[in-house]
Amino acid sequence: MLFGLVDFAQLNETGIREEILAPLLRELGYGSGTKHRIIYEQSLRYPRFFLGRKDPKKDPELRGKADYICEVDRKIRWTIEAKSPASEITTDDIEQSYSYANHPEIRAVHFCICNGHEFRVYQTNHGPQSPPILSIQYQEFNEKFDTLKNLLSPAAISRNWPTLKVDVGKPLGPGLRSIAQITGGFIQFTSNSLNLPYLNGVTNTITDGAIERNETGQLTAFIQLRSPLAQIQRLNERLGLTRYELISNDSIISIDPNTPTAFSLLIKTYLSSGERIFNLSTWNEITLPFNIVFNIETSARGRLVGQDFKGIFRQKIKSDFLNLSPSIGTPPVKQALERIKLLETIGEFEAHLA
Repeated sequence: MLFGLVDFAQLNETGIREEILAPLLRELGYGSGTKHRIIYEQSLRYPRFFLGRKDPKKDPELRGKADYICEVDRKIRWTIEAKSPASEITTDDIEQSYSYANHPEIRAVHFCICNGHEFRVYQTNHGPQSPPILSIQYQEFNEKFDTLKNLLSPAAISRNWPTLKVDVGKPLGPGLRSIAQITGGFIQFTSNSLNLPYLNGVTNTITDGAIERNETGQLTAFIQLRSPLAQIQRLNERLGLTRYELISNDSIISIDPNTPTAFSLLIKTYLSSGERIFNLSTWNEITLPFNIVFNIETSARGRLVGQDFKGIFRQKIKSDFLNLSPSIGTPPVKQALERIKLLETIGEFEAHLA
């Protein structure tokens, strides 16, 4: 049990801080001297202009003191005001707590009020007139602590209130930033030059990636792929076909189907004699009797549809045998490798951009 029985008749505002709020903040993951620190009773000044005062001679400068300011990574803040358990939480309490949270020196994302009996959480940008987004009675603290943690722990605050950077760069396309993350997508093969039926329909998943401009202004696409078949995944890893860095001469992703944006990549991979690789023609592993070099041309042509970049994917894999003599290799291996000296595949692709 995190929280036991409390005799509220014996507690004042200071007791609420010591008996309820201090252990609560420790359980949430905050502590003095850590990167998720607690600032106690910070004094705040309210200049007249902040409250819209018109007559500085009649209206003195106001001051206040925030009970707790909780800071996540020394960047994002939220506050707590402790109140006596002898009285209900009033409108004045809410407005006072809001004024601390919304103070220019704090700019808290949430403000909370606790009188022991009840713990309320408000969202600052909703204003003091809005209802709390969460209200928990003390007797529910143990049962609903995970809910509270999902809202106020350092991890939850960082997740719900990420630091946003203003992007002043040239957008990659309508609705995009100057750098677009690829959050998912696929490449699905539809045909191949060897007429291998089991390759058609194979769908590689795009697990990660991004599109940005290089130093010369050309679009560069970084993609990471995973095949649904373990044998093909291992072959792709050996050939260098799980991570791509494709370049386009364009600087903006096209939205016109008649003038698609074209990305391309040329790579060369060497395999040594004695290595074992998966043979797509025979669907089993073979031992290479000689060195092989693979020249691989990859292209992707497509357009932007909403937040998706989609189009046609082509790949040509040409293999050349090195140090080959008539006496090397068994005929079945030679025949199998001869058949796949040139493999061309065509497919459809779709990349989800954010």
